[in-house]
Amino acid sequence: MKLKVCGMREIENLSQLVSISPDYIGLIFYEKSPRYVGTVLKPATLNQLRLNAKKVGVFVNSSIDEIVESGTKYELDYAQLHGDESPEFAAELYALGISVIKAFGVNEDFDFSVTTNYHPYVDYFLFDTKSENRGGTGNKFNWNLLKGYDQKIPFFLSGGVDLKDIEEFKQLDDLNIHAIDVNSRFEVEPGVKDIRKLGELKRLLYGE
Repeated sequence: MKLKVCGMREIENLSQLVSISPDYIGLIFYEKSPRYVGTVLKPATLNQLRLNAKKVGVFVNSSIDEIVESGTKYELDYAQLHGDESPEFAAELYALGISVIKAFGVNEDFDFSVTTNYHPYVDYFLFDTKSENRGGTGNKFNWNLLKGYDQKIPFFLSGGVDLKDIEEFKQLDDLNIHAIDVNSRFEVEPGVKDIRKLGELKRLLYGE
């Protein structure tokens, strides 16, 4: 089971995160997010850290050019599409050699069949709690809904995941979960993670 810590942007906090050794870090390139990378995180400074984690850029209805430009500057490993991007859009990125994670907001009305046309063009899906804010709400959706997914593409599980949810999370071993994705429930303030709490999460997940 992999771990993704999303919404990072403070260089000191990123330096502290090295001790946790997450598999992925998420950088948000959505201006309406309180965790927007903006001018806070300089590409050169980030790249000097030489983190072992894969870098995921989170985009919401950005253009192909914007994704390519940010991907080049920040040396991103994945583009996470968190908006209304179509399968054709994902195909364009795929043709450019960009690895794609397509996110979907899930509620009781979500139809998992909409994921099917993305299959040839994505590495992973990400299932989050449906909201107008496109994530980062701290709210959890009903994980039983994931049983309606065909499990053909591995996915990241996101949406208000907290320490108290880990035992329940461990019971989902029959689902094709690639990674757990944490964000707002592990913050001191938007964009700044509680390293101690992340350490406790790692202990609960892996017994470390």
